[in-house]
Amino acid sequence: MPSRLALAVGLLIAGAAADVGTTYVALSGSEYVEGSPVGRLFIARFGLFGGMLLTKVVGMAVIGVPVAVAGGTRRFVATLMCAGVGALSLAVAARNLLFVAGLWA
Repeated sequence: MPSRLALAVGLLIAGAAADVGTTYVALSGSEYVEGSPVGRLFIARFGLFGGMLLTKVVGMAVIGVPVAVAGGTRRFVATLMCAGVGALSLAVAARNLLFVAGLWA
């Protein structure tokens, strides 16, 4: 049975790939504008792939730093960061797909 950390890393990889892919499709095929001002800035400055990866790093810090300060173990912090950013990325990818399909305004 895989560990929680391994599952969280898998979720992060799947979520990041889905988010980058659907954002690319949404940006290239429509009037879509990146919803996050931070993401928009990073994409404008570092390109789609670099900007999206940088937003993932920022998201991990936003999730991980408070948990680490509260006394979480390194393994727990890493698991929570990966799972949190992965789940949020999958949610954004789903929203992007709904936008491209015309079901989200």
